[in-house]
Amino acid sequence: MNAVTRDDALGTTDLPWDGIARGYAPPDVLSINSRLRLQTAEEPEVDPITYEVIRNSLQNINLENGHTIQKLSISPITMINRDFQCAILTEMGDVMFMGPYLMYLANTLGIMTKWILENRSESPGIDDGDVFLNTDPYVGSSHQQDTGLTSPVFWEGELFCWVANSVHYSDVGGPAPGSFCLSSTDIWEDPPLFPPMKLVERGRVRADMEQLYLRQSRVPSTVGMDLHAALAGLTVSRQRIIKLLERYGAQTVKAVMRKTLDASERAFVDKLHMIPDGRWAERIYTEAAVPGDRGIYVSRVNIVKEGDRLYVDNEGTSPQIGAINNTYAAFVGAVLAPLTLMLAYDLGGVCGGVSRRVEFRPVPGTITCADYPAPVSSAGVCNMPMVVATATGAVAKMLACADPPLRDKAIGIADVHAYGGWIFNGIDQRGRFFMAMHSGMAPGAVPASTSRDGIDTGGIYWVPGMEASNVEDNETSWPVLTLYRRQNRADAAGAGRYRSGVAAEEAWMLHGTDELDTQVYNNESFAKCQGLLGGNPGGRAFFRWKRNTDISARIAAGDIPQDFDEVEGEEVPLSWKGRPIRLERDSVWTLNLPNFAGYGDPLDRDPELVGRDVAQGVTTVGEALEVYGVTVGQEGLVDEKATAAGRAAIRKRRLKEGVADPAVMSPPDAWAAASTGVAGSSQAPVNGGRARVIINENLSLVRTAGETGFEAGLGPASRTRYVCACGQDLAPGETDFKKGCLVKESPVDAIGPGYTSFDMEMTEKMCFREFFCPRCGARLATEVARVGDEYLWDIELRL
Repeated sequence: MNAVTRDDALGTTDLPWDGIARGYAPPDVLSINSRLRLQTAEEPEVDPITYEVIRNSLQNINLENGHTIQKLSISPITMINRDFQCAILTEMGDVMFMGPYLMYLANTLGIMTKWILENRSESPGIDDGDVFLNTDPYVGSSHQQDTGLTSPVFWEGELFCWVANSVHYSDVGGPAPGSFCLSSTDIWEDPPLFPPMKLVERGRVRADMEQLYLRQSRVPSTVGMDLHAALAGLTVSRQRIIKLLERYGAQTVKAVMRKTLDASERAFVDKLHMIPDGRWAERIYTEAAVPGDRGIYVSRVNIVKEGDRLYVDNEGTSPQIGAINNTYAAFVGAVLAPLTLMLAYDLGGVCGGVSRRVEFRPVPGTITCADYPAPVSSAGVCNMPMVVATATGAVAKMLACADPPLRDKAIGIADVHAYGGWIFNGIDQRGRFFMAMHSGMAPGAVPASTSRDGIDTGGIYWVPGMEASNVEDNETSWPVLTLYRRQNRADAAGAGRYRSGVAAEEAWMLHGTDELDTQVYNNESFAKCQGLLGGNPGGRAFFRWKRNTDISARIAAGDIPQDFDEVEGEEVPLSWKGRPIRLERDSVWTLNLPNFAGYGDPLDRDPELVGRDVAQGVTTVGEALEVYGVTVGQEGLVDEKATAAGRAAIRKRRLKEGVADPAVMSPPDAWAAASTGVAGSSQAPVNGGRARVIINENLSLVRTAGETGFEAGLGPASRTRYVCACGQDLAPGETDFKKGCLVKESPVDAIGPGYTSFDMEMTEKMCFREFFCPRCGARLATEVARVGDEYLWDIELRL
């Protein structure tokens, strides 16, 4: 395998990838001061029992890092929602183990540690007992609040490995409480950046550095407690590793670390061999770079698979603007999260082998790979869920083309922007200033996969350990009362052959205080979560607020409203990225995390599953008929004859309403940017020999017997064809299969009630596209797109 240098991968540009002018991209060979001695020797052989004992010990040491943070932290976002990550890294800063926490943070810790090796090994030096603190996203974090700590572990004067963690801290400064500065237009309107500095030197906390960091915060006591919880996690990890070295020896433990990484790489490569070579893409839209902005912006992720390597770029993403930006490290972490989730699910947190086989080539100066001085503090609520979602869409389409059983691991998009919570501050019921971050993601939906329904209120899957906070805990900690917390219905949002799980909705009122200031809330003007291979997109996240309500009188009368629309009061229109609002007495507000992506044509859903949902009260009789074409009684009994007739009528209507689009699309620029030779090549792929690739139950790419023409005039002779399960020839394999489909373009809010918007001006800028087989009416693909944008050419395969 030929080595590819950083400059080869990222290209030569006018700005260096140094963590100063642009995000830091580690070179293939780190420049480390020779005075720093590295422990690299290893035992050539380790017996299997010793190997397993040491490997599992290292895994548990990393988990203990996380458990220590949970026990000692005082912030619910850390204790309960698990908005943190822990890692053990090699002496060179390669991530070995990560924990079951916020997945995209793991690789930012590796990038940060490599920067420290290159930039701090000479001055001030890296010594035993040191801990470096970093808040600079251009060096390696997702945003300033996700402060990273990393500490070297020395053995007999040599650097053996690193232990690290990244925790979300409640407030690290900046003009906005909570440090999410939604109005920032440059980095100087953001919280301060602290490139890696020694917080602990040779085992002693530096009071000057600790005070410098805490002085920025509005809640220094809370941040200080959480900071010492993170330091304790590192201390425990370092002590446990030293004991492991004392028992087994450095060379044996190092051998286990390297063999474990090598094994994870082999396991990842084995899965790559189950996937045909090709290119997959996803495109997601966001809105409002700053409050009041009416613009719409694009996040795009393109993945090329060649043999045993992946190449990732963001070609087609909007230029950096306003406060909706993230850095290179954040982009890398966001892409590796779904890759690790879907292709390294069986490796026990050993994620380092994945990154060895993935090459990143992002376009700098974009909202998902911003150059300095773009502001990035809002990335945690504006960008990171969006980039994870965009990458998830591309990875899921790639896995949908894989051989079984890997194909079954493809899962749809979740949580595009729907942070689903709110960030607020004020005077609590005890008369003290407080600041809080409530995460509505915790009871979120798990989307549909290619083989099963999603999980109702199963949580956000890229934070595996996340838990929902108890209502009683919230009411004890904050001056609020919860009127209700309940699951959504399985309506049109996230419908498909397999439906999304349902998420949750909550409503609140003040209690024990006169007002609260809310800095961050989500009220999308249009749904953004793309469906998977014919499935419905996810619904619209909302935050609604009524003031001057009758809530006090109703509570006094013993009437607790269970429907926001039943509350009498003045509803205040809120925008997607609105300015801070003040919730006053007799205010009632509700927030909703929507159902997420569905998979496949809803008309292909097993009618018995629809009947089950009706019987359980998750879906109504009307929704069953309108969304799935299933005639069912209130008890869940399906009328098979009426269902067959109803579905046939819907397919017939699709054929009538769909329009053929003969427009010839050029290959996206992303292909040229990411590929090293697959596009336009007639070479046999490394894992060739496939006669057919099943993309979904209705769509396949097949190898033809020989050179054949294409009767409809949609392309030249081709050795592969996209075909529908009904036998319809759709398009040559070298083109977009959508070119052979009938297309229906509708307003997004026409999909169903879960998509209804308060902002018709923004909604009318978007559309919902459905792509039907021109013979049988099967729905092969869907997309939410800006009106006038080209169809997304999202799948290109090579047999």
